[in-house]
Amino acid sequence: MKKTIGAFVILFALCGLFMGYYESLDDARIKYNPFIKHHPSLQIRFENIFANSQDPKPLKQLSERERQLVMDYCRFRLGIDTQLSTQEELERCGAR
Repeated sequence: MKKTIGAFVILFALCGLFMGYYESLDDARIKYNPFIKHHPSLQIRFENIFANSQDPKPLKQLSERERQLVMDYCRFRLGIDTQLSTQEELERCGAR
């Protein structure tokens, strides 16, 4: 019994390291979009500024916090390591 519980705890911890999600609006409802991360991390909830139907902001209008959210999303969801120094890098993250 202890081994089974231990196995479930380890499995749950591994799922947390390799699974994540982001939220999007779909017909005025919040939709949760799960994904498998490219790199393990303790972060589970991610922000995808491209998920909603509104026009994304250009790179110049993103705050430092928003840039960091986009870089985290690109790295863990898409496997793209970027510094967001150009508009093309931002569009590359949004194109997928």
